[in-house]
Amino acid sequence: MQIKAEDFLPLAERANALAFVDLESTGTKGDYNSILCVSIKPWGKRPTSFVVDRIGGDRAILADVRDMLHSFTCWVTYYGKGFDIPMIQSRLLVNGLKKLEKRHHIDMYYQLKYSLITARRSQAHLLEWLNAKQQKMTLSPSVWAQVAANPTRHLPTLRRRCESDCAGLEALYNKSKHLIAEVTR
Repeated sequence: MQIKAEDFLPLAERANALAFVDLESTGTKGDYNSILCVSIKPWGKRPTSFVVDRIGGDRAILADVRDMLHSFTCWVTYYGKGFDIPMIQSRLLVNGLKKLEKRHHIDMYYQLKYSLITARRSQAHLLEWLNAKQQKMTLSPSVWAQVAANPTRHLPTLRRRCESDCAGLEALYNKSKHLIAEVTR
């Protein structure tokens, strides 16, 4: 049975089955890099964040991340089909942990890429363009460069950024959900 996105989304929201997901990592490749922080924000609620104690120590958070993601029917990400979810899957695999099962997944990057014509497609640009109350938190290159040298000082900043990205993603979703054509796995 197929259900239209405009019928599915309100049901998922009311059932608390919709979660916004973002992560921060040491880089973009699951074999050479590791996850630093994952935030999962249920629609209309506060985020839950999983932060490593040390760089390269993502094994300690991955099972909890996976289990929390499994508690939702639908995930919302921004380029999460291209990065966030495959990165989690890669890190689960290399750490010998059970895989992340598929769920319905709304990737706002692809939803908006095919619905809008804008000069830039970044989440930050779209939030600014749409005058969303929640804007994307920026970090200077020096902060990113110092994370490995002083994780105790900088991991809390990455956590705030990850949570901010989830809140921004929710704002983007709320402003543009009427454009969502379909919800796939």
